[in-house]
Amino acid sequence: MRSSTISVLLGAASMATAIQITSPSKNDVVDLSSGVQVKWTTVNTDPSTAHLFLVNMASGHTPYSKDLGEVDLSKGSLLVSEDDAPEGGALQFNFQSVKQNNMGILAQSEQFENKKEDDKDDDELVIDSTTKAATSTGGAKTTMTTATTAATAATTTGADADENDADEADETSTTTTGTASGAATSSTGTPESAAAGLAVKGSMLALVAGVLAVVA
Repeated sequence: MRSSTISVLLGAASMATAIQITSPSKNDVVDLSSGVQVKWTTVNTDPSTAHLFLVNMASGHTPYSKDLGEVDLSKGSLLVSEDDAPEGGALQFNFQSVKQNNMGILAQSEQFENKKEDDKDDDELVIDSTTKAATSTGGAKTTMTTATTAATAATTTGADADENDADEADETSTTTTGTASGAATSSTGTPESAAAGLAVKGSMLALVAGVLAVVA
């Protein structure tokens, strides 16, 4: 009896090293509700069929085990869809024999994570929204900078215009003052010249009168 039990265990161990589940790989993130491709390899000494189990027996997780049915191992792959699978990590696929004379795990996949696509989309949406917010903020800063530059340019242009106006006003004032001064000088000089001419004429007349008086 003891030797028979040992033979069964050795036989199970031998098969466990033969069948190899190659996908999902370690730490893969899959969506079991959308379907996951399970792949494996076998050798000639492996059984033709086995039951595929989805399990989570890792410490810190709620124990979970579901028989997904008998699988033809010669196919090498199977698409598995499971809507009720728990989300999270540490999930595994097991090939198990359910035969009375050879029960036990024949092969076990690496641990992987089950995450629905809706949750992935939500994560991407949050990242995208953050990116857009950052872009919008950058655009506002650019707009404010543009407005500030325009205001500065307008102020500078206005200051230059004021300086030009002041220069033109000074030039006009100087021209006007000069013209007025010239006009005043001209006006002042004209009466003096006229008076001097009259005095000369009076002297000439007085001289002629005196000569005439002597002659007479």
